[in-house]
Amino acid sequence: MSRSPKISEIAKILAILRVEQGSYTYIDKISQTSSRDLALYYIREALRDYHSLMARGFSNPHARQLAGTVDFEGVEGEIERIRKLSGAVELREELSTIAAQALAEAAKALSLEEQERREEGATATG
Repeated sequence: MSRSPKISEIAKILAILRVEQGSYTYIDKISQTSSRDLALYYIREALRDYHSLMARGFSNPHARQLAGTVDFEGVEGEIERIRKLSGAVELREELSTIAAQALAEAAKALSLEEQERREEGATATG
């Protein structure tokens, strides 16, 4: 997975959770919150589940590959940046960007997985 634009480290984690758990829960929670404290709470929840996933192991190879690119110092910096946002508009913009990036990264991983499945099926039948 090549990276052209800079993808939020938190977005990577949310994308991995989406791919591995099959749920939009964290992306939806973060994209719909309007308070800084709640956004940080949801990020904490996502990080807790991500830690569990790291300990258990990844089932999706594309999620595993994306996980290898997560920069935890970057995660800490993003958390600090969110913590310092003062306006509601700024907060919504930042959280919407993170959610959109997470959805794009998850779609990329899922589409690569589907493409590989089709290629394996074509190889098996041909």
